[in-house]
Amino acid sequence: METVLQIKNLTTGYTSKQSKAIVTAHINAELHKGELVCLIGPNGAGKSTLMRTISGAQKPLNGEVFLNGQDIYSIPPKQLAKRLSLVLTERVSAGMLSAYEVIALGRYPHTNWSGKLSQDDHRIIQEAVEMAGAQELVDRSLSELSDGERQKIMVARAFAQEPEVMILDEVTAFLDLPRRVEIMKLLRNMASQSGKSILLSTHDMDLALRGSDRIWLIPKGGDLHIGSPEDLVLNGTFEAAFRSEGINFDRQSGSFNIHTEYDLSVSIVGGDQESIYWTQRAMERAGIKVEPNVNTRVIIENTEDHQFWKFVDEDHEKSFDSIHELVLALNERRKAVAV
Repeated sequence: METVLQIKNLTTGYTSKQSKAIVTAHINAELHKGELVCLIGPNGAGKSTLMRTISGAQKPLNGEVFLNGQDIYSIPPKQLAKRLSLVLTERVSAGMLSAYEVIALGRYPHTNWSGKLSQDDHRIIQEAVEMAGAQELVDRSLSELSDGERQKIMVARAFAQEPEVMILDEVTAFLDLPRRVEIMKLLRNMASQSGKSILLSTHDMDLALRGSDRIWLIPKGGDLHIGSPEDLVLNGTFEAAFRSEGINFDRQSGSFNIHTEYDLSVSIVGGDQESIYWTQRAMERAGIKVEPNVNTRVIIENTEDHQFWKFVDEDHEKSFDSIHELVLALNERRKAVAV
């Protein structure tokens, strides 16, 4: 694959007259053309510092970053803005500018001293609007937009710069789930349809696992791990990076679970895969382990218009209309047995 961004032995951090603080060290990575990569890691691992350094906004302590073979720190700012765009988490104050005018700011590196937009500039802005699905937002003031709509406009502005690389730092941090999914889908389309190379830092592990072509995984105080989401899960890298007291990563579901001490076991009988899955989730959350061939059973049954759950053991049988009622009854049963 064509390498667009190359990072060599990069050390990031901060310097003062008295000291030097290293945040990440010896980072080596490549970003390929048309690829969406998610940078993930626990809080304090140095993701934002790494993103600022990669984008040229902050000088490295050591090492190099190359954009299509050219040292990124030697590229004049206006030239770099034509080739690399940056979107940050911080809320941008744009006064009374319309969403269209904010997107149009992405053309600034390409205009002359007067800043006047050409027909070609307006064509590219319109392409960015359509790529972001922001047609209904362009005439509104940016200050009137929701957080999700604002981030869509900021992504469109970054796209309008016509960069080779787009770097986005936690742009979904304050969005609800539907808007996070929408932004991830938008970025995937931009990468695949336009060939942009996109690096996105995020705390949303589920979206990173589902939406990225590759993951850059940076543990706190550890080395950067790179691979497809599936490879990093299967080889244990993902689990190890986020291991902490009381938290488990479930490889089968690709999600984090609270570590629970089980003091009751049941088996689940009947039901379809969907019903079994959600019933098991509820059991495990309540500290009830689901195992095969246990005499204490939860039976899922269906009639033509109704689903219900039945709890059966050696001397007890009762039916429930919801999982919530079932869990409450099992908790009471467990307390009675403990006494």
